Amino acid sequence: MGTFRALLLTIAMAFGLTACADSKETSPVNQDNEPEASPASAIYTGTIVYKTFEGGFFAFISTDNKRYTLRHLPDAYRLDGLIVEITGSVNKDIITTTQFGDLLEVDAVKVLDDSHARPPESGPRKLKSL
Repeated sequence: MGTFRALLLTIAMAFGLTACADSKETSPVNQDNEPEASPASAIYTGTIVYKTFEGGFFAFISTDNKRYTLRHLPDAYRLDGLIVEITGSVNKDIITTTQFGDLLEVDAVKVLDDSHARPPESGPRKLKSL
């Protein structure tokens, strides 16, 4: 009888774990149980900067001094001191180790001034953008 109980318990646990693994991520809901709209893209003006801590990363400081960690920044714009307009959206659902403001998902970049832009002094390793 003990073996039969153990078998039933094992089967029940297997079904429970399978149900958890099959669950789908859902969009956030408000108190009325309606999905919330995803954040719309906006235009941010400021300077791309390279920060050396946490292994090095590209960040963005807007003209109103808000700080952002950049995600999906194209290689062509990975220059320290580049003044740009970035079209993108802030993603507050992702936490990074950079601790440099909110995460800004980059959709498009328009260069405004590249006169002070330079590649970061970081050595031969590949520089990252989240």
